[in-house]
Amino acid sequence: MIRRREILALPLLGVVPRAIAQNFHCGILVVGAGGAGLAAALEASAYSDSVVLIEKESFIGGDTLYSGGFFNAPNTEFQNRKGIKDSEEFYLQQITQSANGRGNPKVQTKLAKEAANTLNWLRKNGVTFEDEIYQIYGSGYRRSHKPVTALGSSYVQNLAAACLKNGVSIRTSTRLESFEVLRNQRGFRVTISSKGVSSVITSRALILCAGGFANNPELIRRYVPNLNFKYSDSRGTGEVLQRAIEAGVQVENMDAVECIPEGSILSKYSARLYAMAPGTVFINEDGERFVDEAATRKTISEALIKQGAKRCWTIVDIRSVKRLDKSQQKNLYRAYFAGQVWKNDTLETLCKDINVPFEKVKASFEQVDPRHRPSVAPFWAVRMYPWIHYTLGGISINEQAECLNKFGIPIPGLYAAGQITGSVHGENRLGGNGLTDAFTFGRIAGKNAARWIKEN
Repeated sequence: MIRRREILALPLLGVVPRAIAQNFHCGILVVGAGGAGLAAALEASAYSDSVVLIEKESFIGGDTLYSGGFFNAPNTEFQNRKGIKDSEEFYLQQITQSANGRGNPKVQTKLAKEAANTLNWLRKNGVTFEDEIYQIYGSGYRRSHKPVTALGSSYVQNLAAACLKNGVSIRTSTRLESFEVLRNQRGFRVTISSKGVSSVITSRALILCAGGFANNPELIRRYVPNLNFKYSDSRGTGEVLQRAIEAGVQVENMDAVECIPEGSILSKYSARLYAMAPGTVFINEDGERFVDEAATRKTISEALIKQGAKRCWTIVDIRSVKRLDKSQQKNLYRAYFAGQVWKNDTLETLCKDINVPFEKVKASFEQVDPRHRPSVAPFWAVRMYPWIHYTLGGISINEQAECLNKFGIPIPGLYAAGQITGSVHGENRLGGNGLTDAFTFGRIAGKNAARWIKEN
């Protein structure tokens, strides 16, 4: 079994981290080795023996590697075993309601239709899921599936191993600088750089999976000028998206940004307690519950931002802590012993620890459904700060993951998947839909790119 340290030690997996001095040709070039890129490369390699996957970082995995790992899919065998009734139609209804008129309805329909198939595809490629089904923060329903292995590393490990087994050439520390469509529209000329050396790749098809721009303050100021904070837990810096715009690709929804109540702004440990919606209460320094914890991520982030300079807290009980995976629990306890997270045997003493009025907190707790109210000691509290987590805007695609030009027409041989696209989520992303989007449209892009090459 490939372990995470072996994924990070890329030469052990046959990945090429060295500088590329020569120009070369490939059938399909995939840019970005996060979840979407790995899925695209793996699916393409089932139909083509000439697939190259490049990644600007020295390691693979992107935001997927550090994600919570939750994957939404409706009407699965896991749900059926738990007696959870769900359907593609209900899932799609929640996606479109969350999007609030934005995005491409055909793309959203495709996501709802293919999510369960993608879950099974992941299982066939070695990802093992827990039997438990979760309703996480902002997901709207109990359909979030979670791998047994901590965080998103299970996806990265298994898909990377499958890519290498299929002959995919994975090249890290390799950055896309620019690309252009060849005059005969039968391929692409891509300029890349690696270790300070530039070279050119020509490819028949090109798949862009390089993530969003949440960690690029300049682009955030350009597209979301009213957002007055800059912290982000994403690695996406948007260079490939900008190169796509320069090449004439259409974009949409660029002003839509997802913020989350991160708890580690002052801590080197990621101490998150908000992931599970049931069992969580959000309060401010006045002891007031300022938002419904089961609301959309957009609603929660807006409510948190409106609190301004007020200190805000997530409070849970031991049951929620036990539902975290081992790496998350480890970081939580590290933060606790570092004095950055608070724990006590009674809610009243916890309130004294964090200097909020107990009677007000007690009244706030009474607003919560008793089934979902923290009530089992010890109680935990962590500060909440708004972080930019995910950019919802990007390249316009159709349901076949084809990139559209400024006239809404597919660009032959050019595909995109994951956070670099802007047609899926609209103004709000359901919690757990990020990985569903990445893997589903990564698969679609890879398969259709290989098909396009054969037909043209």
